[in-house]
Amino acid sequence: MTTTLARETVPAPAPRRTLPAVSARRVWSIARRVLHELERDPRARVVMVGTPGFLVVIVRRLFDSDTAFSPTGAIMVGIFPVFTMYLVGSTSLVRERSRGTLEAVLATPTSRLDLVGGYLTAAFLIAIGQSVVTATLAYTVSGLQTESPPWVFGALAGVSGLFGMSLGLLISAVVRNEGQAFQALPGFFIPQMLVTGIVWPVSEMAGWVQWLERVLPLSTVSRSLTAARLHHFGGSSLAVNLAVLLCLIVAALLGAAASIRRRTA
Repeated sequence: MTTTLARETVPAPAPRRTLPAVSARRVWSIARRVLHELERDPRARVVMVGTPGFLVVIVRRLFDSDTAFSPTGAIMVGIFPVFTMYLVGSTSLVRERSRGTLEAVLATPTSRLDLVGGYLTAAFLIAIGQSVVTATLAYTVSGLQTESPPWVFGALAGVSGLFGMSLGLLISAVVRNEGQAFQALPGFFIPQMLVTGIVWPVSEMAGWVQWLERVLPLSTVSRSLTAARLHHFGGSSLAVNLAVLLCLIVAALLGAAASIRRRTA
């Protein structure tokens, strides 16, 4: 008598989901392509590199002395790079999608993290030039007076530019067209700018406005720059606000990478 043993079918273990590996070669390739595209557009170069410093020089003419200008000028050194880099980042992925290049790039082994990393690398290189020009004009032409050395403000301007680019990429990843990307500027940035101390001292605002200023993302930029202006190397206030700013940059980049779509819905 033959006994047949039934073989139990053991299901194969589900593949473990891992984050896609980021390739330095692919990141640099995307960064080179982004820089090449910007090199072909002279208006983008002027907006990113020259506009923040030029605006600081113009605003200086509204004040009677360097001492009166410094509280506002110190904040402008970081706020203006946020705006200019946001303008570039907020339309970048939208244009990639409309041209069909985004779909072609994501069809390759390039991951979304590679794509965001490439844009961030390009923004970092641009922010270096932007921060040098802005800080130089602020100190030499506009007479900015601060307790911290100029290179500290140059570094903060560079980080502020990366913050603007990361927010721009996040917006660009979720909107459908360039019009929606530009609508976020008056709806999201302008109200924040009005309560960061660039127009009126925060200490002289209403209590509820001061509370609102503490929780707005753009306030981390203004608070960092104000701390660097008032204290040598900014003290603990600069360290805390800079740490929060870096966390916001990382969160925005991860959000952009998770939200990128190949085509517009």
